[in-house]
Amino acid sequence: MTLFFRISVVLFFIFLSSSLSLAEVVVLKNGDTLSGNIVKQTKDTITLEHEVLGVLTLQKKQLKPAEDKTTIQKPIPKTTMPGIFGTNFLAGWKRRLSVGLKGEEGNDVSLNINGAFDAAYIDQENRFTLNAAYFYESQDHERNTSKGNAGFVRDWLLPETPWFYYAYTRYNYDEFKSWEHRVSLIGGTGYGFFDEEKFKLHGRVGFGGNRTWGEEDDINPEMQLGVECHWLPNDIHSFSATFFIFPDLNELGEYRTQGQAKWEINLPATQGLGLEFGIEHEYESRLHDQLDKESHYDLLYFGRVRIDL
Repeated sequence: MTLFFRISVVLFFIFLSSSLSLAEVVVLKNGDTLSGNIVKQTKDTITLEHEVLGVLTLQKKQLKPAEDKTTIQKPIPKTTMPGIFGTNFLAGWKRRLSVGLKGEEGNDVSLNINGAFDAAYIDQENRFTLNAAYFYESQDHERNTSKGNAGFVRDWLLPETPWFYYAYTRYNYDEFKSWEHRVSLIGGTGYGFFDEEKFKLHGRVGFGGNRTWGEEDDINPEMQLGVECHWLPNDIHSFSATFFIFPDLNELGEYRTQGQAKWEINLPATQGLGLEFGIEHEYESRLHDQLDKESHYDLLYFGRVRIDL
């Protein structure tokens, strides 16, 4: 089981790296679409590398007429959203970096640092989200919080239906937990209850497991049940919330939860700058018996300055 889990983690991150290179969509005359990387074009042909069918050479006369702009669809022109640091990495993605800092010195000395990176992309067939965050707090030079996470979700969309399939992975680090490091891998299906431009509400149900390292090393099969909500009332404010529960499939009645609520404010007078405020909450019903520093739940508040990359 341990070997299988490690192999799964390696394969997933290989899959992740390949997913970050976004595919183009070729539309045939009959309306069918093929997605992949266009590796070569001539006057009469297009060579497409498809992840399942391999390398395909298509005659341009098989495609929709050239005046139809959907013949070859690029999700977002690279000139609009180029990759990071002049590369193709995350080209076409919406990317944000945010940092928060708070300190106090007097009778008490405290320091609070938190930061996050978020990236998202969507086209007709795929939706990707990538995020990472870290929180550090100290009181009188004694560290009391040091935790971080990184997650990646890929959704396979089914055109003309509210259903989709997804793959979810998340890495957690927490110095004050018995496990210290945890990697979760889950796959399942989702449903878009509302999927409008201004308001989105999605639900997810999946199965998988997590592997922990630290004072508690274990493999735990688990479910994932949860909802995601995004509301954009205007061009300045946006609100989002997620809540997931992970029932333990080994021990009936044991579970963990994970939730976040966030309010984002765009600053119209600045180019790509904004503010965000929110909370993160995590709960675990089962604790390590011999670890006094561990608690059932963590509740973190954050305020950050955000910049679009």
